[in-house]
Amino acid sequence: MLLTFMTLSGVSPRPAHAQDKDKDEAKEQRRRARFHWDADKKGLYMSVSFTDIVDDEIQKKLKRGLPTTIVFTGTIYRPGVKEPISTTVQTCKITWHVWKEAYRVEITQPGSRQRRWVAALSGVLRRCGKARSLLVADRSQASPGQAVYAVTKVQVNPVSDEVLKQLKRWVSRPSGTGTAAPGDALFSTFTGLFLQRIGKAEKELNFSTPAVVPREKKKKKKK
Repeated sequence: MLLTFMTLSGVSPRPAHAQDKDKDEAKEQRRRARFHWDADKKGLYMSVSFTDIVDDEIQKKLKRGLPTTIVFTGTIYRPGVKEPISTTVQTCKITWHVWKEAYRVEITQPGSRQRRWVAALSGVLRRCGKARSLLVADRSQASPGQAVYAVTKVQVNPVSDEVLKQLKRWVSRPSGTGTAAPGDALFSTFTGLFLQRIGKAEKELNFSTPAVVPREKKKKKKK
């Protein structure tokens, strides 16, 4: 399936040593993120900021009304374990509408899609320059009390339409199957996708997060 996917997208798999190099480069750039389990301890979520991906040049293009897509991908690991436990993705599509004089922002995460109208560029950055409570794993992939970290990639207008279609198909999977895990037919496909250079992006940011034990949200007391 991976070979078929890469053939369709025009992406050539990178040698293993090149993938390791990408991972090492991401680890060199550390950035704090917050991880938490939901109250039922069924889903593990991550929140992290990457607003600096939108530099002055990208802002100029947005102000000129050029369509822009920001793609965040994350691969989740346990400390001391080489193989990842899960993968996740968030896409943010930004379109300027002349008649409304506002940006249309469409954010897609595993199992959800949100559309918002935003009047100012600062609002676009708040929504597209961060991942808020992004589902990164479920109980079949990680356990409460277990430390995790993420190796991530953020790209502006990164990939071909075909690859974007594949990403959308993946994040649109039924609820409860929003992340890919080892043994899943899509896992190797998307782990390979996230760890490789999947095309020329206008800008790319790679970083990893320190390993932390996710906090657990408490259930709300019934009144």
